[in-house]
Amino acid sequence: MQTRKLDDTITVSHQIAIEDVQAIRDQGFTLLMCNRPDGEDPGQPNWADVQAAAEAVGLKTAFLPVSSREDAIAMREPFLVEMAAADGPVFAYCRTGTRCEILWTLSNS
Repeated sequence: MQTRKLDDTITVSHQIAIEDVQAIRDQGFTLLMCNRPDGEDPGQPNWADVQAAAEAVGLKTAFLPVSSREDAIAMREPFLVEMAAADGPVFAYCRTGTRCEILWTLSNS
């Protein structure tokens, strides 16, 4: 996985595989957030499968898909709510990590 720690509360990543979920939990993350809509690319794991794997290992989950600037603006408040409710570090992913970083930037402005 290619990750980027934005601060002590959140790390972002490109698309993960279901097999990555246990490692994410083992690294101490408490919330797995997906900022990518299902079906963007063929072969992309769908959120329901990732969510089931995450919950099976004790991770909380959040699905805040972003596919446009308007989506990012609309997801600012839900992102803030999820971040505030997190019991520890958050691991967020999308296709490249950029949308996750945009949400984080919007939440800090």
